[in-house]
Amino acid sequence: MSTRKFFTDEFPSPEQIKTDVQNSAFKVYHNAIQTDVYDKVRSFWLDYFLKDQPQREVARGGLLLGEENFNSYTDTDFWSLYRHFDFLWNEPTHQLTTDIAIELHKIRNAALNLPTEYGLNYNPECYGFYVSTSYYPPNGGMMTPHADGYPKNKKEFMLLHFMFPITFKGQDYEGGGMVVYDKNDQKVDVDKIMKPGSIIFYDGASKHGCERIIPYEDKKIGRLAMFAVPVYFLKEKPLEEKKGRFSKMFSK
Repeated sequence: MSTRKFFTDEFPSPEQIKTDVQNSAFKVYHNAIQTDVYDKVRSFWLDYFLKDQPQREVARGGLLLGEENFNSYTDTDFWSLYRHFDFLWNEPTHQLTTDIAIELHKIRNAALNLPTEYGLNYNPECYGFYVSTSYYPPNGGMMTPHADGYPKNKKEFMLLHFMFPITFKGQDYEGGGMVVYDKNDQKVDVDKIMKPGSIIFYDGASKHGCERIIPYEDKKIGRLAMFAVPVYFLKEKPLEEKKGRFSKMFSK
């Protein structure tokens, strides 16, 4: 599948992405994504999160090879959001979303000087990614600023993330949204910068989060975005999860 179906000629080269993120911790690129993909992705996921009930808490690590796709929800002091998990060994929940994630992951690999298909096929390290489509609901959706990290003894390359925005600040919701801290630890309101056609690449080891979403009075739309989360999958469920760590059911 040609990447030109999703990306414009202004999409940055992998080398440029690597240089920009190393220098500044993040970089927003405008006019990089074909705008005709947004309506299809947006309409599917807004409808999905309106109708589908979450089955689990949002997971941070501890994901198994062979997991079924699942929807999740968490509302704590640290974060409040819905997150759908798609794993490549399953049928995609939304084919277009997964196709975009795969092509962006290939670009990430190139920026990190990794084989193009690394993480797309089984490998001895059990390294891969899941497609995370996250919805921060209006009047409450948020994530406390934090820095990501690899599991112990697994830091093999830069933790390069991307974020593909599906709804937009100033268009769908009025306030809040994604923030990233630069090399000088200065907070940058990234969602204020983003617009249809934009994408951000950033170092996951730099602090980032989502400030509480404030909707417009006449719209009840939150923040919707997709990214492919790199992860080392487990071959066997940890003991604490076997005891029912994610047994609680949630409803809207």
